[in-house]
Amino acid sequence: MDDKAKHKALCVLTARGIGKILAEGGSQAWVLDAKRARRYEYVVCVQNRGFAKDWGRASAPHHTAFLVGRLKAVVPCEEPGSEHRWLLTFSEYAEVNLPNAWPGYRNPVLYTDLETVGIDVGSLDFQPMPEQEIEVGSDAQDKPRPLTIAEAKEGLALAFNVPTSSIEIMIRG
Repeated sequence: MDDKAKHKALCVLTARGIGKILAEGGSQAWVLDAKRARRYEYVVCVQNRGFAKDWGRASAPHHTAFLVGRLKAVVPCEEPGSEHRWLLTFSEYAEVNLPNAWPGYRNPVLYTDLETVGIDVGSLDFQPMPEQEIEVGSDAQDKPRPLTIAEAKEGLALAFNVPTSSIEIMIRG
């Protein structure tokens, strides 16, 4: 298979289990190149049980790929203490069970493809992501959040399918 036929995937080593990932709408809080990550189609979640506490509600054996998400968007992470980190949201997901899927790298984000990880996209049974629960009394969904110029340009470039260099923003006081 040539590189053009491969399915680009981010492979992430995560302490979060499937329940937490589905409840959060995807996998977070990653330090990564958001612009590069947006060019990928899938996210492979590999379990990391290397933490003393099970705050992430791990659901699979250590270094086992347990979930493949179809990447919907790469958005700033809103988890407290996660400034400059990203949430990889999924439009749909498929459960997998692939032991020894992590190649041992120290960086928990790997830019790769499904085939290199050992996953056949044709064998995946994708399910729609569950609806996200909105906290009672929370109006955060209705309020715009502050953006940097770079974030605004990147979002507009995605919306209009043009390079960020084509976006100019003027602020008048």
